[in-house]
Amino acid sequence: MAAAKNKQAPKSEEVRKSPVYLPTSNPPKPHLAFLILMGVIAVVWFGLLAYLALQQVGTI
Repeated sequence: MAAAKNKQAPKSEEVRKSPVYLPTSNPPKPHLAFLILMGVIAVVWFGLLAYLALQQVGTI
């Protein structure tokens, strides 16, 4: 019990402030290669979907 009495309560005077971010002229941009890769993956994905749908119908 003696150890609990020695602990100091947090002072209410010290208010935690959120960090202030300075404005920047060059915000981070997604990498161009990443965007191209995601576009290619999307095209392949929808192509596969269309192929499987046509295969189910029996067109292919």
